[in-house]
Amino acid sequence: MTSNDPKHKKEKLTCKARVLVPFKRSPRNVNFREVDPDTTPIPQKVSITRGDGAPLQLEIVRTGQKGIVAELKEIKPGERYELLVGLTPPLKSGRLRSWVRIKTGIEEVPETTIGIYAQIPSGWSDSDGKAEPVIKTTKRAQPIILPVNK
Repeated sequence: MTSNDPKHKKEKLTCKARVLVPFKRSPRNVNFREVDPDTTPIPQKVSITRGDGAPLQLEIVRTGQKGIVAELKEIKPGERYELLVGLTPPLKSGRLRSWVRIKTGIEEVPETTIGIYAQIPSGWSDSDGKAEPVIKTTKRAQPIILPVNK
């Protein structure tokens, strides 16, 4: 900082701060990675704990799409919760990018959104309890037989 004081033309100021967070969650998002479209993957857990805000009063508002199942378990009232997120088959092939929206009960952050991600490969079929790749065949051209001159 500069000043018009002749004895102290320049001063260095230091500021310390503590960042307050209303709640913490770990992990921040749920990633199922690659999922077989015909089987139910193991549910993923997200721990949500009270931070510096008011006590938590969590409630699931809704999920982003059909096939996502979410359940809240209160571990320690107002302090700690566990969110279990699962997927139910059949799942469309491609990338799944969705979310679970939760009310927090905290005035500063009334809702939070947790991202849900998965990759569902195409070309899989469940036969005899084992997932096997489906081989797609195309119509082949008929061979042409040419006469051979001797």
